[in-house]
Amino acid sequence: MKTLRAWGPVIVASFALAACGGGGGSGGGTGSTGTGTPPPVSGTVSGTAVKGPVAGATVTAYGITNGTMGAQIATATTDAQGNFSLSMGTYAGPVMLQMAGGTYVDEASGISMPMLGGDVMTAVLPPMSAGAGVSGIQLTPLTSMAQSMAQRMSGGMTEANISTANSAVGAFYMVNDILHTAPMNPLVSGSGNAASQDTISYGMTLAAMSQLARMQGMSSSSAMITAMMNDASDGLMDGRMAGSPVMMGGMGTGTMMPSTAGTGALANAMGTFMASTQNHSGVAAATMQQLMNKLNGSSGQMMGAGGPMANGTIGGTAFNGAMTQGTVTAYAISGGARGAQLATAATDAQGAFMMSLGAYTGPVMLQVSNGTYRDEATGTTMSMGSDVMTAVMTTIATGTNVTGIWVTPMTSMAQARANAMAGGMTDSNIAAANTAVGNFFMMGDILHTTCVDPAINGSGGGATQDQRNCGIVIAAMSQYAQGLGMTSSMGFVTSMMSDATDGMMDGRMGGNQIQMGGGMMGGGMGGGMMQGNAATTGLATAMTNFMGSTMNHSGLTAADMNALIQKLAASNGSL
Repeated sequence: MKTLRAWGPVIVASFALAACGGGGGSGGGTGSTGTGTPPPVSGTVSGTAVKGPVAGATVTAYGITNGTMGAQIATATTDAQGNFSLSMGTYAGPVMLQMAGGTYVDEASGISMPMLGGDVMTAVLPPMSAGAGVSGIQLTPLTSMAQSMAQRMSGGMTEANISTANSAVGAFYMVNDILHTAPMNPLVSGSGNAASQDTISYGMTLAAMSQLARMQGMSSSSAMITAMMNDASDGLMDGRMAGSPVMMGGMGTGTMMPSTAGTGALANAMGTFMASTQNHSGVAAATMQQLMNKLNGSSGQMMGAGGPMANGTIGGTAFNGAMTQGTVTAYAISGGARGAQLATAATDAQGAFMMSLGAYTGPVMLQVSNGTYRDEATGTTMSMGSDVMTAVMTTIATGTNVTGIWVTPMTSMAQARANAMAGGMTDSNIAAANTAVGNFFMMGDILHTTCVDPAINGSGGGATQDQRNCGIVIAAMSQYAQGLGMTSSMGFVTSMMSDATDGMMDGRMGGNQIQMGGGMMGGGMGGGMMQGNAATTGLATAMTNFMGSTMNHSGLTAADMNALIQKLAASNGSL
């Protein structure tokens, strides 16, 4: 039902038009003095992002079509108190909100923290009417867990599943309405004195998540939100997602989520927080005893979760040399461009990842950020810094379990190429770009080929030629970066992505020579500009040099790679 605020402008406009057109015999004319149809009223969605209030964050609203995330409708930035307001135009239907970026004051430490890259908060709202004013929406870790659950339920984010998931998460943590109840901020003195039990339970649950993150050694408690979302996606809080352990980010290592993180361990963290000096709310532990007892005795089954879950998952390995501590984020692709974030997961110590896509159907883009890797040419551990690796896949059907995906410098080049093609990342462009980059490096399938790691003794012995080519190309990129004096070989990967965008590996992007990053010495190799033969003869030479170096433990020789070396040396750079 529309609110008075939503209808008010229509009523005022109708009276104004009647006053102008009355009594003159113009009747129902549609001219400037007639009583034509009033302009449509723009709907709004407003509320507050709370993980502690999140300031300076970007909140984006998406439509939901057939249970899956649809087109972007609006975006806004939160103020210092986490408030936001989105202009929804004439949109009617269910809504998904997603918040990224920004900073918040962590309850357990009192320290201002940024939302880490790849960590988001989300919420799903039941259908709104065109022109309606929807206010007081709370965007929190609990609404994020409910959105993750609804997305993975059979049929996806339908109206029924949205209602079920929001109710289930609320009942589990004893909050009657997670969308409209404003959480108490326990960092504010006396904030619990006149608060309702729902408000207190909400605020203390969020503070307990912060406390648990601190007890787990996380550098940022935003990573706990992501872990809780992944755990909740299958309706069972047991530290697992679709049968696979949830990996915890923000800890410096790939660590599995405790099975009781959402239940008994959270109750323990709640008690610890309430007894700490950070609790300024005035709320005593006895006030939270019922919830703590409930969590301690819980099996983890979300009340009312009901219904089968869609089993769509995606898993694989990030590799630029052995990687760890990375964040892998899956994005929907809409209209050929990167859309909303679908899921995120931390890699384990071997670069492996697994995440739930719920009921999503469509092409998918993966992005690896943060993390460290063992550089093949030097053997040193390097940080990804601000550089990323990516991969892009053609349409995935609802409930599909996609495994064995490799995210590498080559898949990153293909994603950059597909994104730059006319129409962007459509299925046909994705397939064409993946094939083109594979052909350039003599690999049949860049998405599913397991890369040889030449840092491992004898790793090339039983490998296929595609697997050898995959690993040695990465090593050659590392060798080339070392020759340039780069402090991070990821800078060269980023340059290769830029070079691939126009389909011609010639050191240029759109006619402009590429500026090399990665801490390159300014005077070396053209003063930091990418050389025109970097991806062809330059890479062939680097590959030969690596094969003869002491860093090559694969057991392979230059002769084993001769066909690819000769191909690169003779190439004109065309993908």
